[in-house]
Amino acid sequence: MKKSSIMWMVVCAFWALNVAPLATAQTTAVGPSGTASVTVDSTLEFSLAQVVQMSVANGDSDPFTEGTIQTTPSFDFGKLTALNDSEGNFLYMHGEYFYYVLMIAASSGRRYKITETGSQLTGPGGATIPRESVLLIPDYQWADKLGGVAQGAPPGTAQVGPATSACNTDTLVYQSDSSGGSRLVRAIIAISGPPAGSNYPFNYSSGYNGSAGQGTKQEYTSWKAIGADQTAGSYTGTITFTLVLN
Repeated sequence: MKKSSIMWMVVCAFWALNVAPLATAQTTAVGPSGTASVTVDSTLEFSLAQVVQMSVANGDSDPFTEGTIQTTPSFDFGKLTALNDSEGNFLYMHGEYFYYVLMIAASSGRRYKITETGSQLTGPGGATIPRESVLLIPDYQWADKLGGVAQGAPPGTAQVGPATSACNTDTLVYQSDSSGGSRLVRAIIAISGPPAGSNYPFNYSSGYNGSAGQGTKQEYTSWKAIGADQTAGSYTGTITFTLVLN
């Protein structure tokens, strides 16, 4: 009787093993988990504000590969020299240097504009350089890169300001669209003028978006020449670029 009981228990144990359900294979496992977050401050600043001195002798140059970056921004045009046409006739006096101002605005997605204000250059005995001889030429290049990618056309309703005098107040350089999208904006500051028979500034041969061939090259018909009779001496003034929400 005892031997019989032992055998039954062993048989029952094997029977139970054979009919138990198989465990399902595990395919996922939850690891560390938590809330993700980041804070973006509200900003209004130029993430790039660079002044690059260019030589007039270089003509239409690339401010990213040529010229001299001004560590303390200034606009020294050097000595005025005469520009003659191909027949040797005097046209006007122009600066030895001109400047590219390179700007990227950060506005936390708010509509903004970039403006320029300049004072008339004044010299000995109150003599002045004509306002319309000092040029502000807003310049937007489609091929300029942001994050390694060409920025393309101005977004939405954004617009580039007109070529005009740099000696006015709150002149528009660039107006963003409502999304406040950041773009690389250029401005050219020069004491110059158009070549003979042209209404386009001498330092501005590429049009407002350069080699992409899009858009319309801006004329500057209000320009005034600096004559050879301009009073000798040193002339000074100020030029300021401003970023403001609007």
